[in-house]
Amino acid sequence: MFGLATLAGGSENGTGPGYESTILESVNAIGNADIRGSLSGIENLLDHYPNSKLGYLMMGDLFAARAGRPGLIEHYSRDRLQLEGLRDELGYRWQSGIGGTPAAEGKLPLNLVLSAPMNRHVLVADASVARLYVYENTGAGYRLVDDFFMTIGRKGMVKHVEGDLKTPEGVYFVTSYLPGEGLPARYGPGAFPIDYPNRYDRKLGRTGYGIWIHGTEPENHNRVPLASDGCLSLSNDDFERIRPYISTDGHTPVIIGRSFEWVDPGTLGAANAFAPALVRQWEQDWESLDTDRYLSHYSPAEFEGFESFAANKRAYNRRKTHIDIEIDNLSIYGYPGDQEMLVVTFDMTYHSDDHDSVTRKQQYWKRQDGRWRIVLET
Repeated sequence: MFGLATLAGGSENGTGPGYESTILESVNAIGNADIRGSLSGIENLLDHYPNSKLGYLMMGDLFAARAGRPGLIEHYSRDRLQLEGLRDELGYRWQSGIGGTPAAEGKLPLNLVLSAPMNRHVLVADASVARLYVYENTGAGYRLVDDFFMTIGRKGMVKHVEGDLKTPEGVYFVTSYLPGEGLPARYGPGAFPIDYPNRYDRKLGRTGYGIWIHGTEPENHNRVPLASDGCLSLSNDDFERIRPYISTDGHTPVIIGRSFEWVDPGTLGAANAFAPALVRQWEQDWESLDTDRYLSHYSPAEFEGFESFAANKRAYNRRKTHIDIEIDNLSIYGYPGDQEMLVVTFDMTYHSDDHDSVTRKQQYWKRQDGRWRIVLET
């Protein structure tokens, strides 16, 4: 019944029942009017996960129901936000467990355009379902290999300024690993910082720092859906499970969005075929020494210093008899948000009459008036 990897059975830490699968089996038992079986399952869960606040809430609800007082917990609760958060958590877990998400149906986010071989895994954080997905880049497509319940900022999405307690939306890359021994206990066994604010965030004037993927304090199994200062927080068991999928050399993308457009795997490649073609045409127009054609790929309105950039390119190209560009390790990801945008990263080898170089480039392409143009390039 539970289609995703997290719910396939077995234990998150190898020593007890699967946390999420046990919770959902207990909910199933309630639906089948098997209160005794549901209580037995929750007791088993709490034996192995004694810090599960959701488990204790479910047990309290079951005992209240058996006593004929189904609203007892709400009546005496002193922390309504925590109570509502726990109920939201159960709803998100249930939605995923019964196959009620596009990922559970086998669909892929349209943002997965093209990954270089070095980008072995891509993380997709979908705030609309409180889920962090891990996709493997197989070379022939993408395969869902794991997924996790996640917590985002207590004020939700989208981050604009330091201290707003929101999670950023965009495409980011893991930059390093911080072991838990050197961190406050609330980060659990460790943390993976990401590169917020990225270049596009800085272009928009967004501020803040310290956005990480991390665990949680030891007194909690996990946090409720809206509870971090802007980071992506997992249970400590799940953090240990996700570690092998993440590299710290800038080659693990993290795509964070309020929601995503999902498509069938068989149509993903065709839907995104235009994107590599954009980069190839940009490359060919640069090599052609036709400066007008080359500059047509840039946005005069949004590309900072466009007039100076264009004048320099015209003067530079007049001195050239040939330019040869080689692009390697090309990656393209759809940028979440309200505008159609791509982030493109590649290694570029440049040859001309008097200059050779190898650089790492990143471009942000935005769709404007029916045409894709570069709005930022480094």
